[in-house]
Amino acid sequence: MEINPTGYVPALMFDDGEVLTENVAILAWIADRAPELAPQGHLGRFRLLEMLSFLATEIHKRFPTYLSLPEEAREPTGQQIVHWFGFVAGRLERGYLFGETFTVADAYLFQLAWGATHLGFALPEPLGEYIARIEQRPAVQAALHREGLA
Repeated sequence: MEINPTGYVPALMFDDGEVLTENVAILAWIADRAPELAPQGHLGRFRLLEMLSFLATEIHKRFPTYLSLPEEAREPTGQQIVHWFGFVAGRLERGYLFGETFTVADAYLFQLAWGATHLGFALPEPLGEYIARIEQRPAVQAALHREGLA
């Protein structure tokens, strides 16, 4: 609550004290500063926002509901989560969500899929291989280690 008045994560505090919140906004900000982490083309920025919004609203938002339900009532929400992971799995035919290049949307999908597998979800292929490949990236290894998840 000290940084983000909503009490949610993520929140990015700048040196001047300004705060940026919400995954979509933070990841778009990162992509603007590191264009190699954004899809290219005349619709690249908008395709990125489209995918980030999809991940946030169709997958990410279902986890708090799923986790708040008693185990015997989780199946319908769990099926929705797996269904939408199936949709994004179909986008990985060339390695990443936007083809052969890793983007901030892949970082978000990795976080969601990695967490889902640790909750016991059986995700459709090629998400298993995708998670394993991204998990081997040095920056991901460093982040998992820093968070005590490695």
